Amino acid sequence: MHLGKVAAASFGAALSLAIASLGSVASAADMMAIKAPPPPAPQLDIHGFFNVTFANDYMTPRGVLVTNTGLTTQIVNGLTFSLYKNPNQFFNSFSVTVGTFYDLWSKQNDPKVGSWNEFDWWVSADIGFAQYWKAGITYITFLSPPGVFRQERNLEPYIRFDDGALTGSAFTINGYAKLFYAISGDSTVVVGNQGDTYDVEIGMVPTLDLKKINGVPLTLAAPTWVTVGPTSYWNRGITGCGLITTAPCSLSNAGVFTTGLALRETMDWLIPTRWGNWYAKGGFQYYHIINDSLLLAQTIVGTASSYATAHREVWVGYAGLGFTF
Repeated sequence: MHLGKVAAASFGAALSLAIASLGSVASAADMMAIKAPPPPAPQLDIHGFFNVTFANDYMTPRGVLVTNTGLTTQIVNGLTFSLYKNPNQFFNSFSVTVGTFYDLWSKQNDPKVGSWNEFDWWVSADIGFAQYWKAGITYITFLSPPGVFRQERNLEPYIRFDDGALTGSAFTINGYAKLFYAISGDSTVVVGNQGDTYDVEIGMVPTLDLKKINGVPLTLAAPTWVTVGPTSYWNRGITGCGLITTAPCSLSNAGVFTTGLALRETMDWLIPTRWGNWYAKGGFQYYHIINDSLLLAQTIVGTASSYATAHREVWVGYAGLGFTF
């Protein structure tokens, strides 16, 4: 009997120890599961953008002064789809972007569309290659809600060099060249050929990123470009560059020269980045009209009462805000 009691007690103790050990292992496993870091969130391959700009004038990149009274409000938004990324390959990225542009003019007061002056939509494809280069093409359509011009369909291929990716410097040049090919529709410079014509924009955007220097979330840029093209792009034979309507215009292959100062401050100190990457912007852009036909265009769109009073020097001041994600 004594031996039976001892055996039973020993068996009970062993069983209790095994159960306790299993419990300890389970608790340790539970603690390890709790302490394990969560997996990183997948990187988004869809990015959006939105910005609104308030300006005193509306000047197109090709040098047409569209409005110069009241307030101009311009809204740009869209989505970019990153379809391919591989930094180790010669072709390192490919993306597609769709977007829209709205121009509102406070002085228009059209009975049907009010202040809605222009609507554009575009789709573009962009490819990165050779580490520091990017090229792409944009199809863009210009529409006039009040019916001022017929639909204008255009293609814009471009190439640019990202010297910032090469040097890592806080100061970059960002040179580029862009062909603007007008497929069809009214002239994009009012008195030039209507479709099947082009100009070329050659420019750079010198940029200084203060955050890389002293931590201040402010970027300064100087967008600068000049446009050149065949004389027929600017004028298809329209007269009026003088005191009488039959005065011919001096023909030139150059359109407009422009430079300016653009300031952009990131606002993550005010708005959490979980709501997007917000920024405020402001600056000015100076335009020097080289081509006399662009002065004649002002008399047609209504920004000058006569050729003699047309504006060869134009200053556009602006401010706005936007966000990306």
